[in-house]
Amino acid sequence: MPRASAVTQRAVTYAVDALRISGRASGGLTARGAATAPPHLRRGWMGTTRAPGGAPPTRESRSVAAMNPPAAAVVDERGGGWVSLGTPRAELVLAHTLPTGQSFRWRLTTRGDYVGVIGKRVVSMRQCEDDVLYRVHCRPAGEDATHDAAAVADYFNLSVSLGALATGWAKADARFAKLQPHLPGCRMLRQDPAECLFSFICSSNNHISRIHGMVERLCATYGTKLAVDAALSEARKATANPTGTPKKKKKRKVVADNETKAEDNDDRDDDEGEPLGDFYSFPTVSQLTNATEADLRAAGFGYRAKFIAGAVSALNEKPNGADAYLRTLRHECSYKEAQAALAELPGVGPKVAACACLFSLDKHEAIPVDTHVWHLATEHYCAELAGKSLTPRVMDAVEEAVGEVFGSHAGWAHNTLFIAELAHVRAALPEELRTPPRAKAEKKTTPKKESNKASAGGAGDAGEELDGLLASPSPERGSSRAPKKSKAAIAADDAESEYL
Repeated sequence: MPRASAVTQRAVTYAVDALRISGRASGGLTARGAATAPPHLRRGWMGTTRAPGGAPPTRESRSVAAMNPPAAAVVDERGGGWVSLGTPRAELVLAHTLPTGQSFRWRLTTRGDYVGVIGKRVVSMRQCEDDVLYRVHCRPAGEDATHDAAAVADYFNLSVSLGALATGWAKADARFAKLQPHLPGCRMLRQDPAECLFSFICSSNNHISRIHGMVERLCATYGTKLAVDAALSEARKATANPTGTPKKKKKRKVVADNETKAEDNDDRDDDEGEPLGDFYSFPTVSQLTNATEADLRAAGFGYRAKFIAGAVSALNEKPNGADAYLRTLRHECSYKEAQAALAELPGVGPKVAACACLFSLDKHEAIPVDTHVWHLATEHYCAELAGKSLTPRVMDAVEEAVGEVFGSHAGWAHNTLFIAELAHVRAALPEELRTPPRAKAEKKTTPKKESNKASAGGAGDAGEELDGLLASPSPERGSSRAPKKSKAAIAADDAESEYL
């Protein structure tokens, strides 16, 4: 066995044994409880990954998985409190994972690190050439570094080998084979179910930066404040735009010889960063019980306020409570059963339910279908669906078509395909790998409207203008752009969209 793998094996064994000991001492796993323990603590490292096409793992593949578990908890020799995940670029690239619309808790710093919240931990993540490091700035009382290792490994789904899956997908699909070298490490997160669900209720007809703001307000108002260490106090947020799209350079005025002129400030760094601010855990469903619709509307959540309050109420009415219900969806229900159950909650349609299933409930085959996914699917995998309205039935057909190509972890494969459609990512791809823009639908307009459109220069393609699309598709227009409304109309809008 290579030295690195041996070190990793010993570190993982130590972390797992320590967790088991602490679990027995306290009557259960102290990190998250036995019912929600990481996959490798519940059933070992084996049998968590299926090959494309849905075939179960062979005895040989299970043996390899047991000998080479996902790396975690290797202390980095460079020190400074950083710990190595032991994940090469084929397994995890932070820029292809954290700011791409799965989670809304991560902030990019001027140092190039990502800082976010995992449960009640504030964690910094740092990308290296062929590894990822993490550093924990606070943790729950009574826990230590071994619990940190398990929590981070669980959050990043390290019981699944993305590299092995991607190799199979590249053999199954020529387009994926061409994209993969440009987009390695597009990993799926394993988030807390309640956090994921309510984050995506906020996402309906919304864009990433605004969703970030809503989620942070929800946490600051109803979550628990987390006290971080001094190592994080000097870090600064690099940009308010989590997608990574570069900011336009600002200009400054220079006064000389009584003349004022504007010039580019290329000779200095304009982005000195913003304070990171305080950190809060995501509120539990119990804590969200205090969030009334009126309070949420006053905080700027608009019509989503009704959905958040309604979903909290519905979850609290479930037998044994909200947490037990969500655990049941994760461990005991199929994907379609879980999706249907979530879709019964206020503000949750098929897309939001699919997001929660894929990003938090271990439903690896789930594919959240928005207009980006619909467009790439009809372009490359199911041309027969082109031109149809994006109804729940068509969403199911897209899932089925993509699943036939990529198998049991089709949701993971779709993640790479989806990221390739983000505007700032697509612009960096070779021309032959860029999905052609959608053809604009022809509209019957009066001469007056045509004249107005010409004078305005045209609206452009909605999908091209949104970076990190999360808005729900409009089946009538085939577009993702939400119609413009007055503030009064937004405040009064209580209607639930059928296609969230």
